[in-house]
Amino acid sequence: MQNLTSRALSAAAALIILFCAIYFWQSTGVFILALLVVFRGSFEMARMFFSTDYPKYSKTFFVILSVTSFLIITNQLFKFLSGILIVFIFLITVSYGILLHKKFKSTDKVMTFVMKCLTGIIYCCYLPATIVWITHTNNGMEWFFCLLAVVFSGDIGAYIFGVLFGKTKIAPHLSPKKSLEGSLGGLTFSLVTGFSFSFLLPNTPLWIFLVCGLFGGILGQIGDFFESLIKRTAGVKDSGSIMPGHGGVLDRLDGVLLAAPLFYIASTYFSL
Repeated sequence: MQNLTSRALSAAAALIILFCAIYFWQSTGVFILALLVVFRGSFEMARMFFSTDYPKYSKTFFVILSVTSFLIITNQLFKFLSGILIVFIFLITVSYGILLHKKFKSTDKVMTFVMKCLTGIIYCCYLPATIVWITHTNNGMEWFFCLLAVVFSGDIGAYIFGVLFGKTKIAPHLSPKKSLEGSLGGLTFSLVTGFSFSFLLPNTPLWIFLVCGLFGGILGQIGDFFESLIKRTAGVKDSGSIMPGHGGVLDRLDGVLLAAPLFYIASTYFSL
C-alpha cells in the first residue's frame, strides 16, 4: 500500500511538472524537460554501461558527450549536422579510447566501450532530440501529446489486461510480469488512443493515426523490453531512483523514446 501511494504521488508530481512546463513555455518547455531527460538519462545509462573495468572518467565523458550532442542537434541552425555528427562522436570516442588505452584491460574492452558509447548516444541523445524535433513540425504539440498518450495508454492497458487475464508469459527470464494477454491489451489501448487523435487533427489521414497507434504501441513495448534487457545484464533493478516507486528516467520513458521517431516521421510528412 505504501509503495502504491508513493508511486501515485510521484506520478502526480511528474504530471504537474509536465503540465506547467508545457502550459507556460510550450515547445521551449518540452526542450527544457528533454534536456533534463538527456542529462539524467545519460547518467543512468553510464551507470549501467561502464563498470569499474573501464577508465575512471568514462561515465563523465559519456554524459558530457551526450548533453553536448543534444544541444547541437536540437539547435535549428545546426540540425542539418545531426546525421554527420554521429561520425564525429565515433571519432571522439575512438580518440578517447586511444588516449586511455593503457587503462583498458583488453582490446574487447576498448571496442565494447566505443559501441556502448554510440548506442548510448543514440538512446540518450538522439531519441530525446527527436521529441524536440516533433514540437517544431506542423501541429507539433498535438503530435507530442499523441506520442505520450499512445505509449502511456499502452502501459495502462498492458497492466490492466495483464492483471485480469495474464497467463502466457512472453519473456519470463527478462521481464517475468509481462504476458501476451497484457501486451495485446496494451496494443488495443494504444490503437484506440491513436484513433482518438484523428478528431483533434482531422486533416491528417485516419490511417496515419492507426499506424501510429499500433506501431507506436509496439515500439513502446520494445523499448520496455530493451530497458529490461540492459538492467538485467547490468545487474540492477532500476536504471535510477529519481521517482519514488517508478525507478529512473529511463524506466519511465523507455517506450516514449523508442516510439518518438515514428511520430516525428508522421508529424513531418503527414501533418496537415
